[in-house]
Amino acid sequence: MEFLSRSNTSAEPSPASTPLQAAQKKASGIGISGLCGHLHHHVVRSDSHASISTMAATHQNQLQNQLQNQLQNQPQHSPADSTSPDTLNNSVRSVQTLSAPLDSSILALAQTDELLFGGTQSGSIHAWRRSTFRLVHTIQAHAAGCLALAVDLQRRVLFSAGGDGRVRAWDADSLEPLYDVYAAEHSGAVLALAHFADEDRLALGCQNTSVQWFDVGRRGEADSGLAAREMAARRSRFFDADAAAAPAVAVCTASPAVVPAAQGAPPPTMVAGGRPAYVVDSGGVHAFAHSGFVYSVIAGRLPSGEPALFSGGGDGAIHVWTGVGGPSKLHKAATLRRGNAGGSESDGDDDVCVHALALGADGLLFAGLQSGAVEVWDLETMQLIRELAGGNGRRGSGSGSGSGAEASVFALHVSRGCLYAGDAAGRIRVWCGDLQPLGSFDGGAGAVLALAGTHDEVAAGGSGIGVWDTSAVVAEGGIGGIGDGALGIGTDIGAASCANPAPAPNTSDARLLHALAQWVRLRSVAGVPELQPECRRAARFLRDLAHQLGAADSRLLAGAPGANPLVYARFDASDARFAEDAPTVFVYGHYDVMPAGDEAQWATRPFELTGRDGFLYARGVTDDKGPVLATLFAVAALAAAQALRVAVVFCIEGEEERGSTGLHAAVAHHRALFGVPRLVLLSSAYWLGEATPCLTYGMRGAIRATVRIESSRAADVHAGVWGGAVSEPLACLAHVLARLADGAGRVLVPGFHDAVRAVAPAEAQAMRALVRWITANEASAPLVARCAAAGRAPEDAQARLYAQLMQRWRFPTLTIHHVDVSTVAARSNATLVPAAAQATLSVRVVPDQTLDDIAAKLTGHIRAVFAETVAAEPALLDALALHLDVQPVANWWLADPQTPVFKAAAKAIRDEWAADASGAPSEDVPLLIREGGSISAVPWLEAFFAPHAVAVNLPMGQSSDNAHLDNERISLENLMRGRQVVWRLLKDIGEVI
Repeated sequence: MEFLSRSNTSAEPSPASTPLQAAQKKASGIGISGLCGHLHHHVVRSDSHASISTMAATHQNQLQNQLQNQLQNQPQHSPADSTSPDTLNNSVRSVQTLSAPLDSSILALAQTDELLFGGTQSGSIHAWRRSTFRLVHTIQAHAAGCLALAVDLQRRVLFSAGGDGRVRAWDADSLEPLYDVYAAEHSGAVLALAHFADEDRLALGCQNTSVQWFDVGRRGEADSGLAAREMAARRSRFFDADAAAAPAVAVCTASPAVVPAAQGAPPPTMVAGGRPAYVVDSGGVHAFAHSGFVYSVIAGRLPSGEPALFSGGGDGAIHVWTGVGGPSKLHKAATLRRGNAGGSESDGDDDVCVHALALGADGLLFAGLQSGAVEVWDLETMQLIRELAGGNGRRGSGSGSGSGAEASVFALHVSRGCLYAGDAAGRIRVWCGDLQPLGSFDGGAGAVLALAGTHDEVAAGGSGIGVWDTSAVVAEGGIGGIGDGALGIGTDIGAASCANPAPAPNTSDARLLHALAQWVRLRSVAGVPELQPECRRAARFLRDLAHQLGAADSRLLAGAPGANPLVYARFDASDARFAEDAPTVFVYGHYDVMPAGDEAQWATRPFELTGRDGFLYARGVTDDKGPVLATLFAVAALAAAQALRVAVVFCIEGEEERGSTGLHAAVAHHRALFGVPRLVLLSSAYWLGEATPCLTYGMRGAIRATVRIESSRAADVHAGVWGGAVSEPLACLAHVLARLADGAGRVLVPGFHDAVRAVAPAEAQAMRALVRWITANEASAPLVARCAAAGRAPEDAQARLYAQLMQRWRFPTLTIHHVDVSTVAARSNATLVPAAAQATLSVRVVPDQTLDDIAAKLTGHIRAVFAETVAAEPALLDALALHLDVQPVANWWLADPQTPVFKAAAKAIRDEWAADASGAPSEDVPLLIREGGSISAVPWLEAFFAPHAVAVNLPMGQSSDNAHLDNERISLENLMRGRQVVWRLLKDIGEVI
């Protein structure tokens, strides 16, 4: 297996020593297909390979100089350069930007239903899972650039073409290598690639101006002796500067290990590594097909239905080849001639270099040119009927022309009635079905060197990969004249017909992501008067979305006076009407978020959903808007499929970050709306690490306190004048705070630990087993890595991690958060004695402490210490007063993970995360964990709906999600799988509750 370690992908490519290598280095600016946009006149027809090689050496320096000039002359795109005055930057939505672990530019893109493939200038292929944009494979495919990709969806084969002069076949699911096909001798780089699915044939566009084809389906009949002789003699690629230094291709004689030869045929030649290798023989070569490099070949059909190959090159010519399905050589059926639109013959114009081709419906062929224009050809009449938005405006015709800076078109893509053209300036121009310009948008990854996509998404390759939701563009202009004729935008949520009543939701549900993008734009920060309208808009958004997704009832419930409303939604069971005494699932969550803080610390805009390398970034995306929407869409999918066996009620509040003000009163007042909850479901917790799903069964409680000490004087005084003669509130506060906990953090409040439940042997054993598991399986998780760095041996690291988790989850703590003084001047002026000082602190409580008892003990201890401190002071000119506010916020919560509901939740997690793994799911997954934080609603809801309600906290986020911090994020995979975990749990929950 030729997989690369991710840690090695940062290596810089070696200095260019050949024109091909120079071409690869320039990819960050204009792409491999722009290598010789003006150089087709340097490649002359000759029957002598030697003369070609001599000519190549002569022109090598000139080629690199012209390449550099082309890079420098590529224009910078500005909004005024767009095809239409109205750009599409506000119409398309960025889904993801993929940049890690790329060490070089993306030159080619391809995709299956499951994977997105990117071929790079360094020769590697990266594969991302399309549903989550998680990188799943990285392989070193070619020695000198991966220049083209093609997929055989029927046989599940990915083909890659490279600068090393070969085509490689890979299993499209695992990227295991299958076999190699070498271009004919002296072909140079394979610049373009196409696959005919019905005929199972490959077409190659080569650097030596040839078009070649190889019958993949009959490869077992190839002459293995010819392949062995040619490969053994081959020591250099076309245009290599040092042929003697290039290694020969290894030839093995072992029988094929992957793809067997045809019955009765000799075994194929093998390359090192045990893969069968084949060579395109002379019968599969059409030499000098173009008078320049062959940049593009595409497979398609003529209006008559006959399969055909279309090729475009540096000479500006576009050839049509037939005979694809027959035993004979390809036949050049036609050459498309210009002069039929715009009134001038263009074959001799350097700007007519054809970099990209694409086929549309109704017999249209599109050609992307060096000039920035896109030609439209009618394949029935073989005429050029239109040019779209020529970059220099010289040959545009009709409404399709327009002024703009020259920017070569390197990639074309047709999808759902729209044509997309990616250019060297980094923009993607779009035309609708009647070839009217819709506008352009920034591809987001430098020069656009490759395009791919299906349905409502377009991927653009360059310095990285940008994936765009173009559904708004399709809705506006896709009328079927260009592409596949599809109409409208899919709005289903994963439901199917009753014949398949409970399908799993589609993990690539763009509607969920679109809703999340809209929701996070609303700055729903509770407690900020200026943002209260935003909070109400966020509440109304969720109410309306629930209604659109099929909720039987959705409304706003009044919270406390001046507080944000609650959102109520109900999805009825598929086979029963809702009643006040009906068993229900109660879904709890919140739509209020923490302030963004210092936005300069964010790598993205905090209230704009941004996808990067498989993660979604925005405030609230993991706490708690993302999990709330995931749960809502899971429930809606079950309801739409008539597979919801229990009514589900949502209660999503807008004051959680401020202590759930008004929640208790609202739920109690509207008690009849919620039925009889048997399960209280929420997702407001995080995994212990990064890769292992968890299930939370316990959280600590919380008490908040404010300690303020004031002097009887009204203002600050100068220390040089009054120091020693007046009381000092800050010094007194420091004495009080110092008596709350010792240097090791142990709380010094008398009786504080009396009620703490003792650690049972079974509990300690389970915690040690958890520590061993997470240390062995997630060494890179932040907490595990920190403990390992601090310990000298693995045993030390495990001991530290055990102590850390026990302290975070199992034992009570006291934390001082903030200390302040009376005035702004006192904070900055080192000569003042402040008139008042204040501290905020919190206490986390655990079983079996009670909030009232700990609050009373904390209050008594602070008052006693204050009294001792004041009594010890000499007689001063003013007195000190203590103002103490101690507020219980949340009780602790501890569930039994062995109950049927918890076991059902664990099974749902285990089944979902094992869905794409081989073998049976591990019984160690999910990890049973506790949280050090607090959610006041959870223990209250359990108690209010007692005795039947059981709360389950399903974490969707990872330990690195940065909730409440800058750069808050959630993994797209975790979000989508979290939705499916909820779907799995609720699909069968009627059997448990």
